[in-house]
Amino acid sequence: MTARPSKLLADIALAASIVVGLGASAQAFAQAIVVRSTGPSAVEYPKGRRLPANATVVLKGGDVVTVLDKAGTRVLKGAGSFRLDNAVNRDRNAAALLARSLSNPASVRAGAVRGPADASGDQVLPVSIWLADTAQGGNVCVPRGSDLYLWRADGKARSFTWLTESAGGEMVRMQWPPRTVGIAWPKTMLAPQEGRTYRIYDETAPEKAAEFRIVMLEPEVVPADAAALGTLLLDNGCRAQFDWLAQTLAEQESELPSP
Repeated sequence: MTARPSKLLADIALAASIVVGLGASAQAFAQAIVVRSTGPSAVEYPKGRRLPANATVVLKGGDVVTVLDKAGTRVLKGAGSFRLDNAVNRDRNAAALLARSLSNPASVRAGAVRGPADASGDQVLPVSIWLADTAQGGNVCVPRGSDLYLWRADGKARSFTWLTESAGGEMVRMQWPPRTVGIAWPKTMLAPQEGRTYRIYDETAPEKAAEFRIVMLEPEVVPADAAALGTLLLDNGCRAQFDWLAQTLAEQESELPSP
């Protein structure tokens, strides 16, 4: 039986819209994202603004805008015009490493890097973005089936924290050894569930509890380049992890030798 012309045209239009949709999705990842900005143009380029491929950033004198592109962070200083053509020649491996799943808590401790203002090694940045910040809270993204880790910025002393669902239920007491900034989520006692909210607090300061909601990501949608990864995190409300991604990439690039 032959399809009617109107039905055939409708099918063609639907197929075309799907192709356009896929193209738009790809285009959404082919961009840079503003990480921070200062100067006269800061209002025009606020943190989190998406900049499409081939966009031109026009800056005035005194402007400093940091963007996250495919390879990492890039600092633009005005006055001047800068075209974001995605012609990235820098090493893209750093973002891919941050997007990998951690296999043990020791890697959070031994492989971390220092923060920009720290010279002692006590303050560190994460070596993966699949971490829940015990101080900030908010949405926490994690690839489905991957391990999730808990993070504290100051790992000098031993401490104990309590973890529970915000709605109530079992409470798990966890120990943080000295000089440790990351420990595994106690999934055998309290497995993180998609869409649920959890509360964590130091047992010496229960009034300073942080809450985070688990957002599960399908592993196949987690991209390897920095701009696409940052877009994915922002789209799912995982702003703390976006900040870690940008800050860690910036720190790693600042430690590279000048060409």
